[in-house]
Amino acid sequence: MCIGLAVGSYAADKITWKPMIDAILQIDGRAPKQWSLYSAGKKNDPLLLQLGNRFLVIYVRDQAVYELSPAQLERKGDDLLWEETDRPQKPSPTAEWSTRDVGSAFRIRLKLAAEGRHVDIQIPHPPDLRSLY
Repeated sequence: MCIGLAVGSYAADKITWKPMIDAILQIDGRAPKQWSLYSAGKKNDPLLLQLGNRFLVIYVRDQAVYELSPAQLERKGDDLLWEETDRPQKPSPTAEWSTRDVGSAFRIRLKLAAEGRHVDIQIPHPPDLRSLY
């Protein structure tokens, strides 16, 4: 019985990241050349930001960013798989967090303190289809 519970909790720690194709990203006011943004479900928390070969897990509610090694992620089609137990113990230093609804999108702004870089992510709201019924 204990073995079944241990295996079940281990499987629950694995996160499937799905690409967010409509998101907008700016680093220091400019769009990066190579980037992708992934979400772990219908909610926008946590997020996985890929900048070239660099991966950042962004916990919006906790205002924490963790840098991951590309070896910790497994590619499955367009999706990425990651075990949350592989998260580093300490988050990367950040500052100047701002999260708000800006009408047509949800906006997340933060500063990667060690590098002095400002990250601005805008995630469009899904269309409201209730008026079609």
